[in-house]
Amino acid sequence: MSSANAFHWPHAAAFYQRIERLNLHGLHFQHVELCQRRAWMYLHKVNFAQWYARVQTGNALHETSYQRDHSVRGLFGLAPDRIDWENAIVYENKGSAGAAEASSEQTAFYALMLSISTGRRWRAYTHVLTSRRKREVLLDAVRLQKLWEASLQLEQLVQQEDVPPARRIGLCQSCSLAAFCGFD
Repeated sequence: MSSANAFHWPHAAAFYQRIERLNLHGLHFQHVELCQRRAWMYLHKVNFAQWYARVQTGNALHETSYQRDHSVRGLFGLAPDRIDWENAIVYENKGSAGAAEASSEQTAFYALMLSISTGRRWRAYTHVLTSRRKREVLLDAVRLQKLWEASLQLEQLVQQEDVPPARRIGLCQSCSLAAFCGFD
């Protein structure tokens, strides 16, 4: 492996340990980018998504659009849709282009964890199923800092007993927790 492809990040060991200790995975990073309350609910195993028609439709689209890459089985906390092991690229499929930054955080998390685990710099792409386009998610210094800060936020939310307050945002109308939050 060339030094240009080698991965070095001063926070790598601490980040990895926090992820393992808190049992975090990609959706946690998506949720914390969207909404503190949604992240708290997910961390505390409160989830209404399985009863929400929009999520069921998205899951059906996801399952029928591309066959899941079975090489991702057994990766702790990592469930990307596809991995190109030879070229060190991770792909995450999304039904629509909405919540782009939150989706990017999830995809970047996968690339970061693979980079830490292998010592090789991984690239990440979010594939938008409805448009059949892919967006590159850069794992640069800004993204690494965002993921670090998100991991700290998630650690605080794990320790927090009370549900955090939520403010109404544009995504509330399509959130499976909207009724719980009173934003339906």
